[in-house]
Amino acid sequence: MGKTGKTTLASQMPNSLLLAWEKGYNAIPGIMAQDVKSWSEMKMILRELKKPEVQEMYKCIVIDTIDIAAAACEKYICSQNGVDTLGDLAWGKGWTLVKKEIEETFRAITQMGYALFFISHAKDKVFKRENGTEYNQMIPTLSPSYNEIIKDMGDIYGYAHQVRNEDTGEVTVKLT
Repeated sequence: MGKTGKTTLASQMPNSLLLAWEKGYNAIPGIMAQDVKSWSEMKMILRELKKPEVQEMYKCIVIDTIDIAAAACEKYICSQNGVDTLGDLAWGKGWTLVKKEIEETFRAITQMGYALFFISHAKDKVFKRENGTEYNQMIPTLSPSYNEIIKDMGDIYGYAHQVRNEDTGEVTVKLT
């Protein structure tokens, strides 16, 4: 889902720093953002976040988007192990290494006292019940495997969408 105000909503967290894996923040006034292009850069940022002067400035770290961050982590693990895909590492070792790297990196951020806010896009998916009837549900575009890792790290799991006030026409972002 695009242009619902997910980044704007996240940037309104007190003393937030946006770790921007995609350029979607340019029109948000006053946002503090750091572009991130690789997992190696993410590891350098992690070292910076440990500094007391940085911890005084920021209270919330926003990952925008976790989809791209996860793909960068996967690429990093493949590069570290001299393979093209995670599947080239026997017995699921590639996936185990990615999961560990993601968990350790983001857990380190929370252990430093930062709140952590992940942003993903969403898509509308049709599901079928056992009786054959169908229903729609919004789900993250993040792959189910990565979603399980991230979901286990969160205290709140929400879906941001726009709501229009019928009387005033004002549009706000609601998290449900």
